[in-house]
Amino acid sequence: MQRLQSIQPSRALRARPAYAGILACCCLLAACASASARAWNGGDYPGVLRAPETLPQDGVWRQRVTASWGEDEQNGFDAVLQKSGDTLTVLGLSPMGSMGFAIVLSGNEIDVTNHTQREMSIPPHFILLDVQRCFYPWLPVSAAFGIDGRYEGEVDGEHVVEVLEAGKLKERTFTRLDGAPPGEIRVTYRWTRDDWHVPGEVVLDNGWFGYRLRVETHEETLLEPTQPVQ
Repeated sequence: MQRLQSIQPSRALRARPAYAGILACCCLLAACASASARAWNGGDYPGVLRAPETLPQDGVWRQRVTASWGEDEQNGFDAVLQKSGDTLTVLGLSPMGSMGFAIVLSGNEIDVTNHTQREMSIPPHFILLDVQRCFYPWLPVSAAFGIDGRYEGEVDGEHVVEVLEAGKLKERTFTRLDGAPPGEIRVTYRWTRDDWHVPGEVVLDNGWFGYRLRVETHEETLLEPTQPVQ
């Protein structure tokens, strides 16, 4: 279920008013990557949105996102991603620093705010799918063991492969079991801080739609775990 309404970012996100978002990056990407003026719909990008609680650590991550498509086209944005309890937030601001976009996933509902006066090019859940492909844990066995090697399994209709080196995730690929769309999504990781919960650099090559996202994390702020309502 998707609801469109005004939302207020949490205090942790409001404290960082200068960061543009993954949302702005991906919306521009969708508008430029396709040679035709096609209308995107929910069936174009297969995948199942997983609960925010799947990401175990509550925190706020300051990032730089660079989107590339074609031979020479690219654009970069600053970004903030926050996970708190059962809520995942992607916040994007205009170049002048005002809030342009916000996507909030809470449970299985998506709340969207768009202050840009422009229609969003692709459904918000497309952006959330890329976020979870990059940062969520996928194969419990590789996460639990933390032993170098190649792990594979099937999750939500996709064949997932993870490669660990030095106890850290190095590469992850996604292939549809039904072959639609053909090809694979490949995500590579570079860890720059041993004490961080996310890698310093993530590169997602989407072979299904022909674009690349490079996400560089510059700051991690952990949040206290949210307490359930009694």
